[in-house]
Amino acid sequence: MDQQQNIEIVVARDDADIAASYPIMKELRTHMTDPEAYRAQIRRQMDDGYNLALLRLDGEIAGCGGFRVHETLSRGRYMYVEDLVTSSAKRSYGLGDKLFDWLAGEARARGCAQMEIISGIQRGEAHRFYHRKRMTIKSFQLVLPLA
Repeated sequence: MDQQQNIEIVVARDDADIAASYPIMKELRTHMTDPEAYRAQIRRQMDDGYNLALLRLDGEIAGCGGFRVHETLSRGRYMYVEDLVTSSAKRSYGLGDKLFDWLAGEARARGCAQMEIISGIQRGEAHRFYHRKRMTIKSFQLVLPLA
């Protein structure tokens, strides 16, 4: 990556931030085909504690990380990363590392003992990244579809 490039990570605050994140988030959440429905859902999730980190490369969003902080009897205080994606056009620039490290730092700053990510079993490339970042597989997630 060119040393002249400026990287900034901030938490989305308004509809303009949310709208700007849509093209990148759509790469991960391909079912989100309507930008307005995406904005409305992100707003509902924000009302329920969701935060959307935006990685800007030279002012343009090139990565997103959606997260919440929870506290449970079994895990204590922890950060759950729901969404983590960087632009496919900007992969291998180290942006995923920077966003992941920012999220881990934010988790520490918020008093979390750990950071968790659930990743679909089909996402082998993501799993290699998470293992490289020293994440370990700790449990199975079991799901009962109710619809």
